[in-house]
Amino acid sequence: MADSKQQWLCILPDGAGKLEKRMEVRPQHLEGVKPKFASGLVTMGGATLDEPVKEGEPMKINGSAMIVEADSEAEVKKLIESDIYYTTGVWDANKVQILPFKAAVWKGR
Repeated sequence: MADSKQQWLCILPDGAGKLEKRMEVRPQHLEGVKPKFASGLVTMGGATLDEPVKEGEPMKINGSAMIVEADSEAEVKKLIESDIYYTTGVWDANKVQILPFKAAVWKGR
């Protein structure tokens, strides 16, 4: 991570009853994240779950989490607000958390 960049932990809960919409727009979400991951803006991301994954059962997704490396919270907010999960109401805008973060350990670094 460049010295000027701050890590941010983003907790992005889904709105109630939004799983069907999440799955509908998921391909666009993943395509939108690819260049952000490739550039190093997003360094980790994935679904948060109600319970651990059980083989042969669908995941019980309740939101997303990601780590962003950016200059400011405003930059992170802009990233989140441009995501299709946000613009289509999958993520509950009132429950989004953007927290300054500093990884103590990071596999692969």
